[in-house]
Amino acid sequence: MIGIDTVHIPRIEKAVKSTAFKERVFTETERAYCEGRAHPAASFAGLFCAKEAAVKALKRGFGGGIMPCDIEIDHDRNGTPFFKACGKAAILFSEFNVDVSISHDGDYAVAAVMLTERKTQ
Repeated sequence: MIGIDTVHIPRIEKAVKSTAFKERVFTETERAYCEGRAHPAASFAGLFCAKEAAVKALKRGFGGGIMPCDIEIDHDRNGTPFFKACGKAAILFSEFNVDVSISHDGDYAVAAVMLTERKTQ
């Protein structure tokens, strides 16, 4: 299953001026990552897209017990994004391998999430 989302970076730039928005949508790890980047708004937008793409891949949205902070997009030392989930999101995503890709171009960020079933042995 695949989910994709795109967002206009200036929209997120305005939203992240609100501490309440940042704390509701982004984990502490994500906030630290974005605020340490040269263009924080673009990074916040990319993570926002990835969260939206993840729930779209599940064919649902946020709500029903899943909050944006239940999905965390972290990065390895090479800068490659990877997926973490907690709470109800961890249960819903537990049967899948989750791959994340994030890109930025001009005023837009886009993310794609692909879910593949985990093979049982």
